[in-house]
Amino acid sequence: MTDPLRKAAWKTSEQPKSRREAVIADTPPRATPLVGREPELRAVLDRVDQAPATGLVVVQVSGEPGIGKTSLLAEIARRLRERRCGVLTSASDVLGKRIPYGAVAALIRSLPPDTIRADALAALEISGNEDSGAWFGRACDRVVRLLTELTATRPAALLIDDLDHVDDDSLALLTLVLRRLSSAPLVLVTASRSADAVLLDRVEPYAEVVRLDLAPLSGADVARIVEAVLQTSVDEGLAREVQQRSDGNPFFVTEIARSLRELDLVTVDGNRARLAVSPDAIRLTRREALLRRVAPLENDTRLVARAVSVFRRVRLDQISLLARVASLPEETVVAAFDELLRVHIVVHDDNGYRFSHALVGEALYHEVGPAQRRHLHSLISARLLDDRAQGLPVDLLQLAWHLAESAVPGDRVAVGVLAEAAAHARASAPETAAALCFRALQLLPRNAPERAELLALQCRVLARASRPALAIDPGLAALESLQPGSERTRVATAVISSLFSVGRTAEAMALADAEVARGDAPASLEAQRAVLLVYNNRHDDAVSEVARIEALPISSPAEGVIVFEHLAMLTSLLFQHDRTVEYANRALAYSDGQPMLELQALSVCASISALAGLVHDASWRVRRAEDLLDQVGSHGFRAERAASRVALDWLGGRWDAALDGIGRWLPDVEAAQADQALGVLQAIELSIRTWRGELDVAARLASLPAPQSVNISRLHAVSLAEYLIARGRADEAYALLDDNVGAGLEAAYSCVLVARMIELDLERGHPEAAEKALARLSDVSATRVSPWSRTTLRRVTGIVHRDVESLREAVSEAALGGLEFEKARAQLALGEVSDDEVPMLVEAYTAFQRLGAHGLRRQAGTRLRALGAKVPRARSKAPGLLTEAEENVARLVQQGMRNRDIAAALHYSPRTIEVYLSRIYAKLHVSSRLELARVLDAMQQR
Repeated sequence: MTDPLRKAAWKTSEQPKSRREAVIADTPPRATPLVGREPELRAVLDRVDQAPATGLVVVQVSGEPGIGKTSLLAEIARRLRERRCGVLTSASDVLGKRIPYGAVAALIRSLPPDTIRADALAALEISGNEDSGAWFGRACDRVVRLLTELTATRPAALLIDDLDHVDDDSLALLTLVLRRLSSAPLVLVTASRSADAVLLDRVEPYAEVVRLDLAPLSGADVARIVEAVLQTSVDEGLAREVQQRSDGNPFFVTEIARSLRELDLVTVDGNRARLAVSPDAIRLTRREALLRRVAPLENDTRLVARAVSVFRRVRLDQISLLARVASLPEETVVAAFDELLRVHIVVHDDNGYRFSHALVGEALYHEVGPAQRRHLHSLISARLLDDRAQGLPVDLLQLAWHLAESAVPGDRVAVGVLAEAAAHARASAPETAAALCFRALQLLPRNAPERAELLALQCRVLARASRPALAIDPGLAALESLQPGSERTRVATAVISSLFSVGRTAEAMALADAEVARGDAPASLEAQRAVLLVYNNRHDDAVSEVARIEALPISSPAEGVIVFEHLAMLTSLLFQHDRTVEYANRALAYSDGQPMLELQALSVCASISALAGLVHDASWRVRRAEDLLDQVGSHGFRAERAASRVALDWLGGRWDAALDGIGRWLPDVEAAQADQALGVLQAIELSIRTWRGELDVAARLASLPAPQSVNISRLHAVSLAEYLIARGRADEAYALLDDNVGAGLEAAYSCVLVARMIELDLERGHPEAAEKALARLSDVSATRVSPWSRTTLRRVTGIVHRDVESLREAVSEAALGGLEFEKARAQLALGEVSDDEVPMLVEAYTAFQRLGAHGLRRQAGTRLRALGAKVPRARSKAPGLLTEAEENVARLVQQGMRNRDIAAALHYSPRTIEVYLSRIYAKLHVSSRLELARVLDAMQQR
């Protein structure tokens, strides 16, 4: 008898019955139109239309396999290309998750070739020895440049299918790129089986997010698909039966309709198809319909299909390997492969050959069974190892994947390859390297001597990948076995830094003490420990360590840079700012002309100087660091440069530039989990928003947890206290300031903290308390040599004693130090104490007006009027163009805020913000948020 699964017959009342073998093979599948997804398609296209106004939009399409996600993305791509939009597409699979940056590379390759595309692809080439920061930064910069060019004149879309299978390194890079481009007219559309997606969680604060969960198709939509498959209209009973068996899943609707036709279970009467048998007589489930795709195949073709399911994706140059794995002659494999292509089980794309639908590959893969799958992976890895032994080129990461899937515990060869692959990928693809280390450790016995080296590598690559919390445990486990030496020092340093990053400073101190107690600790570890002493309130111990560490031998330029940048930080925390500059210069000298070391010394020490208020010193270091970026890439030490730039703009009175910098730098700082730099940005933004009276925006910042870093938590306390005062909560502010000062005024920013307490004492009618606090501050004044500290001390001295000379000295100190806001505050205080300082008041008024500190501006204006002087006229940033409300909206857009955040800050609805934006665009003749920001920047520079 003939196997019924290999029959194909078509009954009609007009034509005789006929039979054909393997109809799937004889009749190439027809492409069915997108059915039932018109609302979702319209929603995505509408979002693309809105992208110039909203900036980055993320659309998440989710649903079970076969529900139509891929078809929807394909139709979106087709429609957008018709509109001349830039479209980048990528589809991942199980194998794709093992390829570092594979998804990003696929997106770029989907574009027509040009120089920018080539540069971006070249930047994604894995480097085994280049510094990870420089490599990752250059790759990000190239992809950002590509997408910026693409969105310069029209919206563009990134379409990523099977987001569940996108590799972790692509996710990390895409997160940073999308955050940087949050104002661009860019739409990201992802398809995934689950509604939970790491990428969406990472970019949601920077994007408008739309979630589309694809539901089963309606009966009418199912009927349309069945009609397309059968090429005739169908009756209600047939459509209902297919809908019930497929659960409204369009992929299974198609497969079940084909199976019913091929099994001779459908007949046509009067140009309408119906079931030829009772529904109860049909034994056809979703799984059976899927397996019918491969059931008609000859045995050899089926063996090849199973082997392909293990490869998941095959290139033509791998046919011989496929033949060896399937144990078939190469010509047989070629013929079988042609058959798989002909029956549409395998299809071709730019990256080789893959299954026409992931469900087909998964069905074959699971049909193989776990033991046979492992055997096939083992055959592939054995062949690749043999080729490698013969000197033939072998993809190391592909070999590592097959070994990871096939190796059994104790396989030292597999462990060696996985460790080698991890070491190769650690600089460029740390996420992949960490996963390879994890798998290698699973294969090793608990007492294996190789574990320490693998744990050390895992710790270091996780630290490189900015995963400090995950780096700690493997690092501590490695330290239990590692012997004294350079590797132990590197791991100990990574663990101490990771503990510090997550706020576990006491544990970091304990580990540093233990490592130093072991003896022969290098100077770099000693310097790291000395800084931790301050963070653990051991200031006297820290002071005694400076001279000893300075005299320790330095083994290399890299260690010299590390030691002296730590000493610069330590002396800054101890208020020895003249020595801070000296040690920063010595760190730079140790860089020995090596560009990356020079960038490190300049960037780290610039942030130290900037946060100490040493404006001029920090400024030249930042400028010189930025001159090096063309040589080493822009990502290295980006967080330090971000903190420096924003702090300098804040102290230098360029507040719009500071807010713009925060919006631009924040994604990089967050992605790097650079908690100290993040705390700096948050504290500065809170300060600016509060002084500008934008208290609803400031409220969001004030509600965030205080920074873990001891010194930055004090800077944050200054800003938070100012916010509480603005909200009328002066008592809370005073208590906060008092808690952060320190018993001996040894805490960072204690001079600024005490000065604000003195002003509050005077405002609340407690002059005796103010005098007492001023005396306490004067006792330590000799040790406070920074312009910021000297300006603050002289200003509050002048306010308490109504001393004109002290206030003039404060103005002079601030001017010499480049502290524009502090200068204006001192001028205002001078004008309030003396009736003869109208020019100073006018200058202060103008400065506050430029800064947007309107409360202080009004205070200066009131004093000018009281003196009978003319108050300068306020100028609008866009004279004659924007209303005050429109200008408020435009300014917040310029600062990178999203529509919903602007709506919350200004107490409008999101729809009202869209209306305002439309008016603003029309008045300023722009069409996107980016163009609006550029126009406003230009206006501010006039």
